[in-house]
Amino acid sequence: MQALAEDRTGNPVLGLGLVALAAVLFAVGAVLQHEAAELSTTDRRLSLRRLVRRRRWMLGQTATVLGTGAQVAALAVAPVAVVQPVLAVTLVFGLGLRAVRNRQVPLRLELVGVALTTGGLAVFLLAAQPTAAAHQPPPSSVAVVVAVVGSVALVVGAALFGHGPHGAVACGSAAGIAAGIAAVLISVGIRSLQEGGWARALAGVAMWGAVVVAGVAILAGQQAYARGSLSWSLPALILLDPLAAVPAARLLLGERLEPGHAAIWLPAAVVAAVGVVVLARTGQPHPQQEPQEPVARAD
Repeated sequence: MQALAEDRTGNPVLGLGLVALAAVLFAVGAVLQHEAAELSTTDRRLSLRRLVRRRRWMLGQTATVLGTGAQVAALAVAPVAVVQPVLAVTLVFGLGLRAVRNRQVPLRLELVGVALTTGGLAVFLLAAQPTAAAHQPPPSSVAVVVAVVGSVALVVGAALFGHGPHGAVACGSAAGIAAGIAAVLISVGIRSLQEGGWARALAGVAMWGAVVVAGVAILAGQQAYARGSLSWSLPALILLDPLAAVPAARLLLGERLEPGHAAIWLPAAVVAAVGVVVLARTGQPHPQQEPQEPVARAD
């Protein structure tokens, strides 16, 4: 990890600060967009016309765009293996913000799920210790196209699920995987930009592929927010983002996992997955606890 940081980053501390800011902005955007999507859903169908007219949706979109800018800036000064794992704290910020706006005390099981998901994910990525190849050539155009087409197909397939926990988890998972792949493609594009300037970056398929995949990831996230509780969609999105980014970075950037630590990072991945299941269960309705209206719900 240290060798990778020295090779690809000029200021890893700045990168960590930028990605932490991105995590906060993504959490704000997720909560606001989820609220707007809920208010714009009738008969279990999302009305895009009503959605785009809501001030809350616009504020959520603004926060997401600003978060994306902070993430791209972080990828310019820090490797994928550092940036994407830190984004997992979006889960904590998002669930905490939702609890505050709904004036609800977080459930104990929900806190356990947060600890399992974020803790397992952090241990997994720290133990894996991604490293980069000494002289990694840029990925082939075919590999980039396959990544783009696969991401789009995954999002389209997830959109076929209906309203409820299964649809929310499916769309959230597709959004997370697409977001992780988009981050790797952005990193590839930034590397091309740094090595050959704008002409080389714009002539390649990675930069344009990143735009497409990031776009479908946003659409999948929007559908996830409209299909059920944030406790269903957001954990899946946050968990699968780095878990998709790590193997994609291995294939497209030459980053590798530490095989000697597999006894640590494999169980950690299982723990993180259990955390997602726990959080999904906390998203089920509790008859003894009626949610209150969020504070300052301005449309």
